[in-house]
Amino acid sequence: MGFRLEDKIRFHISDYSKLKNEIIKKKGGELYPKRIISSTYFDTKNFDMFQDSEEGNVPRKKIRLRVYPNTKEKQFFLEKKINSVEGKFKKSSKLNPQDYDFYIQNGSFEPGYGLIEKKIIISYIREYFMIENVRLTLDYNITFKDTKGYESYTDQESLILEIKSKDQIIEIQNKFSNIIPLRRERFSKYCEGINKLFNKSHFQRLHYVT
Repeated sequence: MGFRLEDKIRFHISDYSKLKNEIIKKKGGELYPKRIISSTYFDTKNFDMFQDSEEGNVPRKKIRLRVYPNTKEKQFFLEKKINSVEGKFKKSSKLNPQDYDFYIQNGSFEPGYGLIEKKIIISYIREYFMIENVRLTLDYNITFKDTKGYESYTDQESLILEIKSKDQIIEIQNKFSNIIPLRRERFSKYCEGINKLFNKSHFQRLHYVT
């Protein structure tokens, strides 16, 4: 387990070609073929993980089951994103189909939160790139569905650039300084989805690039 640095920057889908060209100009290589990602997110009955994320509380967690629907051999992963005082890190473990189904049907007990249950399913297209030792991804065509199948919403306008690294994120931000806005909103797919589907109180904290 290692702490990681990350930044999420929200663009409009019309910026896709501009971002892709910038990545290529900066000698960014394709890490994996683009693919669809589908994640089922879990939370407590009262959406405590959502509230912690909105309020910026630490420690906090996001819990999800992730699959890649269009791959030949379907694989299942349990992922826990943890934001602590020391930093951010992610735990990921591979599940067999039986354990995945059990988790979907019954939820789980999560220390610090108690019983958690499935809330929403978020799927999107992701493209992967590497510049030096930094991973960049582009996410778009983001669809939010409630797990009971009553409501869904597709965001066809947002394009999310994610930058992930253990130690070089500032260097990459500087490489893209000509297109990264100085003033921008924090973006969380989970919080965005909860707001769209459940109409929960939602705000995006503003921050500046320094």
